[in-house]
Amino acid sequence: MVGSIDGLRQRIRILILKTIAYARDIPKDEVGRVFVNQLLRAITSIGANFEEASEAQTVRDIIYKLSVVKKEAKESKYWLELTCEAFPELTVRGKILIQEVGELIKIFSSIIQKKKAEH
Repeated sequence: MVGSIDGLRQRIRILILKTIAYARDIPKDEVGRVFVNQLLRAITSIGANFEEASEAQTVRDIIYKLSVVKKEAKESKYWLELTCEAFPELTVRGKILIQEVGELIKIFSSIIQKKKAEH
């Protein structure tokens, strides 16, 4: 389990760093700043909340904290999708990030379901 946690932690970290690089290319006007702020808040929350979930003491706490991680991932996906629509020149890179977030959402959902079945 530790290996899978470390692998997931690394995957989240890479996603965050790629999203930060992507956000740097969003126009720096008033609208762009809103997108950058919302996107970076959501995407970095995935990592912060995953760290909390990995230290949870009870199954109930793990389920709750991973549910928060999943919620932040869904919000990140929303902002990435909206960014692709608002700034079409970023669509190719954005879709790669959207795919990765989508895969992580499926992983978080699977872990939550397994933990609920154990509980």
